[in-house]
Amino acid sequence: MKRLLCLTACLFSLYAQAAPLSLPPSSVPASVQPCAISAAQAGKIARKTFGGKVIDIKAVQHKGRAVFRVKLLQKNGRIHSVLIDANSGQPLK
Repeated sequence: MKRLLCLTACLFSLYAQAAPLSLPPSSVPASVQPCAISAAQAGKIARKTFGGKVIDIKAVQHKGRAVFRVKLLQKNGRIHSVLIDANSGQPLK
């Protein structure tokens, strides 16, 4: 029992001394890196450009770029999905 307690204490002390894991900025996905525009701004851009009511906004990657996917409910009941570049604010499709 004493040996188990000593071993546990040693393992905890090693864990406490371990360096925290961190990723270099270039390896962090663009979807979690800061964007020039917010999701709310992307929604406004999409609504002004394409019309309709914003029903969903998600930060995603598209062809290596950080974008917001905005889903709009059109007057005819259809859902239109558009991509807004997270850095420039320009619609992609």
